[in-house]
Amino acid sequence: MTAKNSTAGLATALMGLLRDQSLLHSADGASDGSWIVSRTVRRPQFVLETPLEAIEYALDVLLDIRLALEAAA
Repeated sequence: MTAKNSTAGLATALMGLLRDQSLLHSADGASDGSWIVSRTVRRPQFVLETPLEAIEYALDVLLDIRLALEAAA
């Protein structure tokens, strides 16, 4: 498996996890490795142009959730 395929696979797994857990309103991948995402119904959709951008975005979402949970504890 190449690094490119591994990165794309990780992006797909992370976006699927966030979508399945209702942490993203929408996350639609394209064949070129880009993603169209929206965090909530009220926020606009935007494009993550590469799998690496999608991974960074997913990690930011997870960090935001962790910080919110820690602040609530």
